[in-house]
Amino acid sequence: MNGLMAGKRGLIMGLANDKSLAWGIAKKLSEAGAELAFSYQGATMEKRVRPLAEQLGVARLFDCDVSDMTALDATFEALAQEWPTIDFVVHAIGFSDKNELRGRFVDTSLDNFLLTMNISVYSFVAVAQRAAKMMNPGGSMLTLSYYGAEKVIPHYNVMGVAKA
Repeated sequence: MNGLMAGKRGLIMGLANDKSLAWGIAKKLSEAGAELAFSYQGATMEKRVRPLAEQLGVARLFDCDVSDMTALDATFEALAQEWPTIDFVVHAIGFSDKNELRGRFVDTSLDNFLLTMNISVYSFVAVAQRAAKMMNPGGSMLTLSYYGAEKVIPHYNVMGVAKA
């Protein structure tokens, strides 16, 4: 396949559905010739991600809980079995307890703040540590921000801090 990304391989993490930014990125990378792998967390997300993967011909799917370092290690070990090297990682992961997004930002609990930061922010560091070992020279790692980090978006609350 010809294209800007022909011969490039990468992992997209955080694909949620056909409305997510990760899906738009995945489609464009695929159109440009990249070979993709997707991660998801749990059976519920697999049911959403697998049909999207099939649309793009993505055969490499990995169940990965980014809050569990052992699971993250296992994901990258499995990926390395498929591809010894990669050229990019897209980290499109964000999570917060939806019940805490309904109230005011100042009512965010410490537990939810830490959970949100761990999954939405620190996981990029943890992913980068593992991906760097496989990354070809000149490779890229991308994480996503959101407009809600700049402007007040109702019910975005602690995610605005996490995705700043």
